Amino acid sequence: MPPGHLRRRFPFSAVKGSEDAKKALECAAANDDLIGVLIKGPTGTAKSVLVRSFADVVRDKEIVNVPLNVTDEQLFGGLDIEEAIKFGKTTVKGGILQRADGNILYLDNVNLFESRMLSSLLECVESGKVMVEREGISSEYELRTTVLATMDPAEQALPDAVADRFDICVQTYSADEGSDRTDIIRSNLEFDADPEGFTGRYSEDDAKVLKRIKDAKNIISGVVLTRSDLRMIAKICIDLNVKGHRGDIAIAKVSKALAALDGRTAVSNEDIRDAAVLCLLHRRADVMKEKDTTQPEKIEAPVDEKVKEAAMSLPEGEQGKNEEDEEEIVETEEIGQTSLEFDEVENLGTVAEITGAVRERFEDMDKLEAIRLRKIVGKAGKRKDITTNKRAGRYRGFRIPAGRTTDPAFDATVRAAAPHQRSRDSKGLSISIESQDIREKIRIKRDSCSFLFAVDVSGSLVKSGMMQDIKNGVKAMLMDNYVNRDKVALMTFRTGAVTISVPFTRSVAGITDVLENTECGDGTPLGPAMLVIKDYMLNYIRKNPDERCYVILITDGEATIPVQKGRDADMELRKVAAMMNIPNTEWMVVDSSLIPGKVNHAAELAAMLNARYIRLEDLQSA
Repeated sequence: MPPGHLRRRFPFSAVKGSEDAKKALECAAANDDLIGVLIKGPTGTAKSVLVRSFADVVRDKEIVNVPLNVTDEQLFGGLDIEEAIKFGKTTVKGGILQRADGNILYLDNVNLFESRMLSSLLECVESGKVMVEREGISSEYELRTTVLATMDPAEQALPDAVADRFDICVQTYSADEGSDRTDIIRSNLEFDADPEGFTGRYSEDDAKVLKRIKDAKNIISGVVLTRSDLRMIAKICIDLNVKGHRGDIAIAKVSKALAALDGRTAVSNEDIRDAAVLCLLHRRADVMKEKDTTQPEKIEAPVDEKVKEAAMSLPEGEQGKNEEDEEEIVETEEIGQTSLEFDEVENLGTVAEITGAVRERFEDMDKLEAIRLRKIVGKAGKRKDITTNKRAGRYRGFRIPAGRTTDPAFDATVRAAAPHQRSRDSKGLSISIESQDIREKIRIKRDSCSFLFAVDVSGSLVKSGMMQDIKNGVKAMLMDNYVNRDKVALMTFRTGAVTISVPFTRSVAGITDVLENTECGDGTPLGPAMLVIKDYMLNYIRKNPDERCYVILITDGEATIPVQKGRDADMELRKVAAMMNIPNTEWMVVDSSLIPGKVNHAAELAAMLNARYIRLEDLQSA
């Protein structure tokens, strides 16, 4: 291995693709008012590489990593035990955040951190100060940092309230073109063989990025937003169903950064459009809701091409700002105090076009992410951390025990006892601990999951030739890694038979064999099947209260056999669906109907159950 290899990072400019992520990082560096950038994407898409290489570009800041198993004391600061034991002084020892002051704070796999800790951390960054109050001490220090975070959405979801605190959120993707993948392989091999020479080839490009950022920082205070700009930003956020005001404010700040990076002091419509893409990915409501999701369009061009087409569709006069515009200039901080009357927006047509371009970009992102539908199914089964009273599990924190404890937290106990050592008789011991000092460990563990596959094996599916596709779809889900770690059960339903074919088991090998040999019937007793599901799951959860359960209902959603003879099966199904309040259980409806123009009963059923809706054909192609 060449000397210095471990100290070298992959050049920022050499990272292929990820243009949105690069733009986001440059904006965060150019505008100190931006406090956080969230980069989402599958594993192996250079998220961490991009963040670490960016530190080499900005140079005057270093990356401060936050480990996944960090404690509150390590992150925020706490009692200096050495000072307390030696001198009896209660002084604060700074944590990771103190080292991050003036630098870049990096959280890899941010979605796996505790939500409570993330909220506190981002609150400190937003306020610019850290308050430390524990073990009878109180202290405060300043914090000026930018938070960069990366995550794989397939691992675990990040709570909306936490994600909203990040000004910018961008998505990365795996390269789909063979030529792109070839370039990635070649560049990595060249870097491994000669990191110094490879880095040198991109040093000029990285220097240009640094110069662009420095120039932007020098002029950003002079970048202005007109009242029309602010009205446009607010109208876009309203049209995209953005909740709260953080999105509006973030767009304004990022628009200024984009203009400054381009060497301008006036914000253009393109700046606002690009800023909306960067700031609203994690904030907008479902932009696909007005589309017919049962008949999705195919992506005919890459995402970047779509954006270029959208930009070209803007009227020529709106591509930049009118230099003769004499509108009153307002500061970003005045956004919340400005009265925005949307009937006064001069170019509502332009606002609609920009909103349409942003919405189209988000739709393309959603479709590209849907290629990983099987991972989305798996995401439901990804495990979460839960607090356990047993001694097994990871040590997360401590508490004062209620009585005696069998799981003492030694470090917290020592911290509690340390300030009192000078006043206690140590009796020859290194440290004197009394009963009131004892602290107990709070442990967390990964919860386990159970999946009930409820499969419609009615005759209509046999006649339509869908039964084999259903079996293939179930096999595809069973092949995923997540299901091999958890419990799985199989239920089938047809005329005259609602059967738990395979009770919950960790052995999934036999389920596909059972499904292959399952007898099919004529009608669809969907209502009776759901009642059986409820009874079965309630009994199971009663015996396994810590389990998170998922019911994966594979059906065309068309009920033909009611619970009580003579009743309308469809009307009865609606009443049954309203009764499906099963604790610790989520539903997923896999639509096995592919007949165009037919009423989408499965989608209606998913809405009634508040369930995730997936088409069978997408599941198979994932």
